[in-house]
Amino acid sequence: MDWLSFLKIMAMEEHAARAKYQLAMDLAEDEKLKEFFERLRDEEEFHAQFLEGEYEKLKKKLAEAG
Repeated sequence: MDWLSFLKIMAMEEHAARAKYQLAMDLAEDEKLKEFFERLRDEEEFHAQFLEGEYEKLKKKLAEAG
């Protein structure tokens, strides 16, 4: 597997984790638990965005080298 594919898969996994935390947040009845899942959801969104940015940087670097 190449590194671009690896980063793309990892970003997809972060988006999937975000969706799961959103579901948990939606289903939780306790406000503190909702806040907990919301924080985890937001962290996964940050991770996904970070990985997508790194993907674009690597893609550009590889295009310039190739």
